[in-house]
Amino acid sequence: MSETRLTAREAALKALIRVERDRAYLNFALKPLLSELPPRERALAHQIAGGTVQRLNTLDWVLGLLLKHRLSALTPWIRNILRLSAYQLLYLERIPAYAAVDEAVQLARRYGHRGVAGLVNAVLRRLARRGTDLPWPGKETAPAAYLSLRYSMPIWLAQRRLARYGLDEAEALCRADNENTPISLRPNRLRISPEELAQKLAAEGVTVLPGGPVHGMLRIKTEQALEQLPSFQEGYFTVQGDSSALVAPNLDPQPGEEILDLCSAPGGKTTHLAELMGDRGRVNAVDIHPQRLQLVERAARRLGLRSIRLILDDGRAINRKQLPPQQRILVDAPCSGLGVIRRLPEIKWRRCEADLPVLQRQQLALLETAAALLAPGGRLLYSVCSNEIEETAAVVEKFSDSHPSFRREDHFVAVPDQLHAATSDGCLELLPHRHGMDGFYMAIWRRPGES
Repeated sequence: MSETRLTAREAALKALIRVERDRAYLNFALKPLLSELPPRERALAHQIAGGTVQRLNTLDWVLGLLLKHRLSALTPWIRNILRLSAYQLLYLERIPAYAAVDEAVQLARRYGHRGVAGLVNAVLRRLARRGTDLPWPGKETAPAAYLSLRYSMPIWLAQRRLARYGLDEAEALCRADNENTPISLRPNRLRISPEELAQKLAAEGVTVLPGGPVHGMLRIKTEQALEQLPSFQEGYFTVQGDSSALVAPNLDPQPGEEILDLCSAPGGKTTHLAELMGDRGRVNAVDIHPQRLQLVERAARRLGLRSIRLILDDGRAINRKQLPPQQRILVDAPCSGLGVIRRLPEIKWRRCEADLPVLQRQQLALLETAAALLAPGGRLLYSVCSNEIEETAAVVEKFSDSHPSFRREDHFVAVPDQLHAATSDGCLELLPHRHGMDGFYMAIWRRPGES
């Protein structure tokens, strides 16, 4: 096989193989491959790979209509060549069908043989002729199957949304979960103001978009690798979703306080807490995984933060003797991640409904540890990037029932005006179709007594 220049479609293919074979996250699988592409092809590779993962069950269903044998009988390489090409034919109108088919055939020859290349050619040409004229399930007659295939959701998740929200709102949520999201940046205000950062980014060739739901956050558009920007290397910003950026401000950390982040990696909220405290006081950053705790350390070093203390331990059974009573505690708990499938679409194919009670037990165990470590008068914030009842309202209800002296806070101290309707009784729930942000849930309690 002769050496050829990597193309956008081949980069997408190699990333998809890693996602399927190694259960890698697409962003990590794609990152080293993008560096081998010219700038104009990076966006295409990202779009094709991301879209293929996002639409996976729909693509497999469509291909199953056209294949004589099961898709699973093909090699991973040919299977994913068919998937990424079907994605282009069905969802990328600006790409000519002949271009998608021709390069798919070339890739099939490179990663298969002449016979299988003929199969790829025949299947994709049939799909190109057929277009979207497919036997889609009826919206009214088979609503769960309709949501699942039209909006590429696992059937169990489509059924849950249908039962909770009704057909019209469930469809709006599923549609929103397929929309592209801008990159959001949190300026490091210990070093630079949002306005100064916007000017610096513009000088580096980054497009800063107007508006955004969270004051002080910047939304951008760029094909550059952010970690290679001088402004990133100099610690002027952190990449963080808008919903996630509301967590630390609502814990309301104050300079000089002792604060605990019980699940700190990869460090976005930990470093935000330190910045809001003016880097005065101490943020105890706990994580059970040493490699992930290193991410917190690297982030703190890049941002120039000295108030973060790293603790390698299990937040559910931490050695309480090594910590004094904490004035504020963040439990940003491990969760299903189903609120951020716009950004990490592979999550929806890796989760199942049976995961939710398992995760709930972990979340409640972390809150129990936090309750024991919280100082009198201290504040406890629970957050998850999920909207599933088992991880949100049910966790809050169970914790509140077992700790009746803990008072639920009746308001959030840092919520944009347009999001006040999303708060109720010390809880904040964000939904992509209602708020244009990642799905997120937060609850706040205060322990009785004087701090």
